[in-house]
Amino acid sequence: MIVPDERSGEPGGDPDERRRAEPDADASSTATYLLERQAILDRALRDEDHSTLSSILRRNPPVPVALIALGSEEVRERFVKWLGNANIELELAPSATEALVMLGKRTHALLFTDRLELVQAVRQLHAGSASHVVFVDVDGKTGTREALRRGANDCMPAEASGGEEFWAHLTTARRIASLSSALQLALTDNRILSTIDELTRCGSRRFFEHEFPREVERAVRLRRALSLVICDIDHFKAVNDTHGHEVGDEVLREFAARLTHGLRLGEDWVARIGGEEFAVVLPEVAGDEALHVAQRLCERARASPHATAAGPVYVTGSFGVTAFEPLRGARRTSVHALVKAADAALYDSKRAGRDRVTAVQSR
Repeated sequence: MIVPDERSGEPGGDPDERRRAEPDADASSTATYLLERQAILDRALRDEDHSTLSSILRRNPPVPVALIALGSEEVRERFVKWLGNANIELELAPSATEALVMLGKRTHALLFTDRLELVQAVRQLHAGSASHVVFVDVDGKTGTREALRRGANDCMPAEASGGEEFWAHLTTARRIASLSSALQLALTDNRILSTIDELTRCGSRRFFEHEFPREVERAVRLRRALSLVICDIDHFKAVNDTHGHEVGDEVLREFAARLTHGLRLGEDWVARIGGEEFAVVLPEVAGDEALHVAQRLCERARASPHATAAGPVYVTGSFGVTAFEPLRGARRTSVHALVKAADAALYDSKRAGRDRVTAVQSR
């Protein structure tokens, strides 16, 4: 039975009406969709490691922006002009407090400041809040040694009268901004490659292995239901043997699209976990509704032939369903228990003749 979705305020009824169809997506938009779910898990679990390495692995490279927190209006305007001419994007912080707030929201490639107390405060934040901190020695009294001792990466004068040395400091800053931009692009590309399966444009096995344990942790911690559907294409080897692997790839893409269509955006997700095997993760969905969803997906798989270069190819799928349901007495579960139960249910469907859905309880 489908119940009203209290989170979205949508009425119950036909699940095809309640569940919004996902639009056709390219690699970038599919990765964004999956990473939105990852962000929900981040907010729910809150156990974040703020080290620089962890920041990079979480795909949060420093943005190629220079934050300017200079007390002297004259010096501030001078640096805005110089850095602007160097094609470095700028943000201005009117106070040290505001600068810390801005650094807490995102990692900047550069920070220019004439306030030693701000330099020290930045170094008390989690590693990587500012990649390169430049202390601007406005009065010439602080000196490089003291600035570095307080945590700055570089110290430069406020005037261009220093000649080549002054411009060398700005050239270094420009290079750091360029490297930050290149890192951001590279990690964005890597995020896409590591998040999605290149062939089917759904989640990758790596994404499943990293994120599904976090889904289980969230469900147990918040006492929310979680269902897992594992399915595969029946007699897929025969498709490859008869029509070739290129046609087999076309069938895989279409099968994945039929699984993904109609699931809730930002909540449900699909990953390819084997050659022709897929996992459908349904957060906050109990077993009865998950069974209904799997039956609908099974029907959709067989509803019409898959269009391929070799002509229409008919395929069916076998499905296994299991669920964690804290409201029905289950207090704990594990990733292993859920995957094992769904996998066993899938093979029960295979043994019973394929093209069907079997549901079992996890243990």
